[in-house]
This record gives sequence, structure tokens and C-alpha cells, in this order.
Amino acid sequence: MKVKKSALLLTLSLLLASCSSQEEVVAPELPSVPSNCADTKVLESILPRIADAKYIETEWEPAEGTDLYAAYNAGGIACTYGLQEAEVGATILWAPDNKILFSELTPNWIGFGQKEIDLPGIEEEAAYYLSEGIEGQGEYHIWSVNLLINGSWIQVGATFFNSLEDAIPVIKAAIDSLRTPKRAEREKITGCYLAELPNDLYVFNVHYHDNNTISADFYYKNINSEPSKGLFLGTYTNGIARGFYSLPTSNGTSERELFLKGDKNGFVTASAKLEKVGSIEKYVRPLDIKWSQEIKFIPAQECEGLLRG
Repeated sequence: MKVKKSALLLTLSLLLASCSSQEEVVAPELPSVPSNCADTKVLESILPRIADAKYIETEWEPAEGTDLYAAYNAGGIACTYGLQEAEVGATILWAPDNKILFSELTPNWIGFGQKEIDLPGIEEEAAYYLSEGIEGQGEYHIWSVNLLINGSWIQVGATFFNSLEDAIPVIKAAIDSLRTPKRAEREKITGCYLAELPNDLYVFNVHYHDNNTISADFYYKNINSEPSKGLFLGTYTNGIARGFYSLPTSNGTSERELFLKGDKNGFVTASAKLEKVGSIEKYVRPLDIKWSQEIKFIPAQECEGLLRG
């Protein structure tokens, strides 16, 4: 890979400047988005308005081009709270901005009629909201608010905001639900997990976990066959790692969907009907998953030797 001369000179000058400085400048650590909907502070903020509100477990299937897809693709999470039978509640999206996501989505929001706003009592970098009607003149609703704060994009959408004052407590709870760097570090599932059966060996080695994005090496060996190794890419939310792992085949590469439920103490695998479309095997929708106790992944110390083959 070629490096531009100007870029190289800039890098060298920055290094020299840092060496001559007495104090090392360290960028502040940013909080992480929530990983589990049941652990946020949002439900508590909704209960004064919806007395019997609950966390509504939802199997999201984001369509490309939507805010939901953008949030999950960036390592975010979506959570709904309210009364499902009454169709009243709020859905919150959290996603790491990565210095680009919010600005990329802003033109779409403006195109759909969202307007910029300065949220009272909140130190956001930017915010937009979608409303219907004229406040103080008949029916008025605020449908959603998008804000950028502490390196995260947060979207708060609800059916019961009749004023900005109604929305502020929920917005503040969504902000307070961001995880501190220390907490996010404690909750990471990075590490090696091993499942041994009489004739089979499985290895799930998570080497990257940032916000809710994970990647892992996946290894399988049957006693009567050659081992297969692949790369798993996916997310870890609500205690479930879900994504696809790729495996080399004689015809190229195949992909298979994989769900694992657990935490850094171990995982169990999903059992569900699969369908194959081209080279991709995935669980049949709507999902009908049972968690198998047959294959249990437990923390292991040494996986590198197996993964190197």
C-alpha cells in the first residue's frame, strides 16, 4: 500500500511534536451504547405516563435504508417499551456515531420534515425532531427526536409525546442509559469458548467486541473429517450473539447463520429450522428458536493452537 508523502510528513511532524511535549494528550473515552434493553433507564421514565408499561421483546428484521438498519449495522440496539395490546409506547435506538453516522442520516430526516432543535437542559451536539400539528392549536404530537451526544446517536420515538416537555424525561433516560467505558469493558465477551462432544469439537473465539459489534473465529472438527475454520461477524445484544460465519468450500465460500445465548461464563446454541438461499443458510422466519443444551460453549484458556490448525 502506498502512503502519500504529505501524509507521511504530517505523521512525522505529529510524532516529533508529541515527543517534545511534557504532557501526553489522551482523547477522552466515550461511553458505549446499551447492550441489553432490560437494563436501560427508559422504562422507569415512561411509567409515570404509562402505568403498566413493560419492555416489549421484539425480533427486529431491519430493512436496508432504514434508521433501524443503520443503527444495527453500526453496532447499535433498538428497544421498545409500553403496552403492546394498546399500541402505546416508545422505541429507542442507540448507535455509536463513529464521527459520521449522524451526519449521513441528517439529510434523510430533513427530507422527511424533521427540524433542528436545541433541547432544553441537554448538552447535545445536534438534534432534530418530527412533529405534527401546531403546538397550542388543537392536536399536536412529537413523533421522534434524533440527537447526537457523547459520540452516540440516539433516536427517541413515541406515541404519547404531546409536547417537548413530555419527551425530555425519556430523552434524558436514554442518555443516562449509555454505558460507562468501565462497565462496557466488564461486559465484553471477548475470549475463547470451547464445546466438546464425543465426536465433535467446536471453538468460538471472540477477538473483537466494541459497542455491540463482535467478530470471532469459528472452528469445527469432527473425528472423521478435516477441520473447518471460518470468520463470524455479528452483534451481541440482549445476551444473544447473532450473525453469520463464513466457511471455505470447493465452490467458493458458504455462509451460515448462528445464534448463541449467554455471556462470558458460557453459551448455548440455537436450534431452529434452516433454509438455504444460494450459498447462505439462515434460520427460517418468523424465528422459532429453542436453545439447545447439547452443545455448550464454556470458557477455555488455549484456543490459538486449534485455530492455527
